[in-house]
Amino acid sequence: MESNELRIFLAVAKEGSITKAAQVLGYVQSNVTARVQQLEAELNIQLFYRQRGMVLTPAGNKLLRYAEQIIHLMDEAHIVMNDIGEPSGPLILGATHTSSAMYLPAILAKYSKLYPKVELSLMTEYSSELVEKVHHFQLHGAFVKSEQNDDSLVQELVFEEQLVLISSSEAEDIQDVYHKPFLMNTKGCPHRDRLERWLKREGIGSIRYLEFNHPDAIIQGVISGLGASFVPRSSIQSLEQAGQLRSFDVPSEYSSTKTFFIRHKDSVMTSELSAFIELLKQHSQPSSAS
Repeated sequence: MESNELRIFLAVAKEGSITKAAQVLGYVQSNVTARVQQLEAELNIQLFYRQRGMVLTPAGNKLLRYAEQIIHLMDEAHIVMNDIGEPSGPLILGATHTSSAMYLPAILAKYSKLYPKVELSLMTEYSSELVEKVHHFQLHGAFVKSEQNDDSLVQELVFEEQLVLISSSEAEDIQDVYHKPFLMNTKGCPHRDRLERWLKREGIGSIRYLEFNHPDAIIQGVISGLGASFVPRSSIQSLEQAGQLRSFDVPSEYSSTKTFFIRHKDSVMTSELSAFIELLKQHSQPSSAS
């Protein structure tokens, strides 16, 4: 087994297609096909089902875990040997939609200014997808909304703040908000789960949703009178002060929310990642939370 064969195997497994893997790798399709077949012949086992794409067999899934670790260690060794102490390599991060739209831009802007040689990338996904990508060494770190009870991950509490109900400025009482349509992310969003538990306690069992997957779109929809929402206080403070909307507090057991930065415990602490985490610590005080 050669490292290049494993890289090709990983690309095919990720893309689910010989054609797409060849495009990603910059190889001709026949070369990718031949290398996969060569690896299967060497191991004397079928790694993919070839039906409407390339789907991993049980044996392929077993190899996937080892291939990811092997390639990760090889890439890590290369990074370590070439790490001169000055942040200058790639740093691939992930974040939820809320994090990427609110406090993260300011942090990333400051980081880019301090370390202009770093090749900074950001991927926006839901927390569950980000955790999976960290597991597979596809991200150096990610901002997620839920605490991870996973020994393979290292996590740090970055931000903690309160969620508030918001409605248009015409709302006079929290009771006016309960029966409005709620502008929220799709099902599975932690904020949406908290909202449902709170409203259930208040005797509201049926909730109408208008699904938006971007915080700015949600807030603008609320301002226009389209409905209500449940968002971090920091995201609407200036708008409320300007009289564009109104917020209402809910009990802390439903409104307290945390954002964690996670990384794989087996990932090397490069100078790029170390500098980023140090910058996060400077922004993790409650007054800077989001």
